[in-house]
Amino acid sequence: MNATTELKQKIAEGHSLVRADLSGMDLSGMDLSAVDLTGANLSNANLSNANLTNAMLGAANLTGANLTGANLDGAQMELPISELQKKIGNAQNLSGYNLAGYNLEGIDLSGARLAGANLSGANLRDADLRGAYLYETDFTNANLSGADFTGAQLRRANLTGSIRINTTIRKSALKGAYIAGATAYTD
Repeated sequence: MNATTELKQKIAEGHSLVRADLSGMDLSGMDLSAVDLTGANLSNANLSNANLTNAMLGAANLTGANLTGANLDGAQMELPISELQKKIGNAQNLSGYNLAGYNLEGIDLSGARLAGANLSGANLRDADLRGAYLYETDFTNANLSGADFTGAQLRRANLTGSIRINTTIRKSALKGAYIAGATAYTD
């Protein structure tokens, strides 16, 4: 029996995958919905087109993992800021990540792909988001004061209730963005 078949059997039998070593495995297209992968080592794993709906991925090692086309709806992906910064530095795609309420003050997210990410209530004060791809990203009630969105793609992003004091949004695509109730002014 190969490793993928064994893993599918463990999932079907309800075995815990907390802190499991799944590094380098081909998990493409696998149904991992609602599976607890807290602290699992998924480094260099192929998770392309995997169903990770409502999966628990807190503290999971996703270094070098391929998440292309993976369904991350409702996935809990709480990453330490240092790990998030590493992923951005390595040009990883962070689309769909749940970063709600995170303190990301001063973080460099320039050029990052965060389409559909949840940044509601996050502190992005003085963050660098120049050239970031933020299609349908949720910034509801986020603190965007001093953040730089120059050249960012904010199409259909939700900025409802966000605080944008001295925020730079030049040459940015805002078509279909939601901005109701946002506070925007300069000191």
